Amino acid sequence: MECNERVLSFIAEWFDPHPQIVKQYLLKYHCKKNEVEMKDIQTKRIFLRKTKIPSLKESDFFLGANILLLSRDLKLIEYADSVTRKLLEDVDERTVCVLPPALYESFGDIAMLLENAGFTLVDLKSICFGDVEDVEAAAELLNVDPREFLIRPEPLVAISFRGANSIAVVNELIRSSSFAGLGLSCPGNAEEALAYSNFFMDRYSRTTATFEECSCCVIKPHAIKERSVGAIFNDIISRGFVVSAVAMFCLERAAAAEFLEVYDGVVPEYSEMVDEMCSGSVVALEVRLKPQLLGNPEEGGTDRQEEVVERLRAHAGPWDVNMAKELYSDTIRGRFGRDRIRNAIHCTDLPKDGIIEVEYFFKILAGCQYVDGW
Repeated sequence: MECNERVLSFIAEWFDPHPQIVKQYLLKYHCKKNEVEMKDIQTKRIFLRKTKIPSLKESDFFLGANILLLSRDLKLIEYADSVTRKLLEDVDERTVCVLPPALYESFGDIAMLLENAGFTLVDLKSICFGDVEDVEAAAELLNVDPREFLIRPEPLVAISFRGANSIAVVNELIRSSSFAGLGLSCPGNAEEALAYSNFFMDRYSRTTATFEECSCCVIKPHAIKERSVGAIFNDIISRGFVVSAVAMFCLERAAAAEFLEVYDGVVPEYSEMVDEMCSGSVVALEVRLKPQLLGNPEEGGTDRQEEVVERLRAHAGPWDVNMAKELYSDTIRGRFGRDRIRNAIHCTDLPKDGIIEVEYFFKILAGCQYVDGW
């Protein structure tokens, strides 16, 4: 999309922590000059005069986006005028793909296929069904044999992408790929896409996390915006790890600060780390080692919880991205990091925190029911 003298207008929400109320603003983004202005909707007063914001770009502005603006976490909840709606609705079409259990480990390749085509991930969830009624409902919606969900121990994965004409283009990409005919389900129209989203993204809340012998990995907002989720996922599983649960979250500042609290007063960039985690959605993963790679503590091997945390931390690479790129270029941060704040992922540092961090996302934030699946 070219930027001329266009102005994108949204209704934005901000939670003011002091009076504990949600305020709404009219936010205008001037594309060519990369400037933002805001007006308080209730008081009609100017909140922010036209200000150049180098950290933001046009692709950051879409319905549902989280914008970090001058230390305020804003959520874009509505188009503010018909011009913006007309400009963005066609390029912001949402679609949902549902991967059957047999394709679970192919999630990274499928995500890369769509990310490389210019689509951006907007939601993601791994699912294990807890009863037969749910299996039958999902099978009916997807028009597949319900046994497909019963004969495999792996979860299924629902992924949602946004982009121009996404429903038709994603269907064509899948049909012309090696995944054609393997049970990957994509909606054929906007009504089906909404039904997929309502069932898999909004309604279904059981988690596939095991909360055992695990480490937590969080893909940061900048990596999602750079369309690196599929590549990072593949990087992790290529090293002998299993991703037993995955989901996308939008962190409020209080939640991000609480999750990173252990670094407060220890890492000088703590405030900037919180800012990054609030600047967009994150993808949380429960990461485990494949059974054949685990040591046996009874035979003098490393404690399994300690082993998975230490291995993932080593594979993540140093916090300092310059060091990672220079000395450990094959690590995740060496490949996908940008700087000490935008260093691609967070991963558990201490073995005792692995389960705690996974529980923070998949129990506390998600409010999920636990299913003893795999």
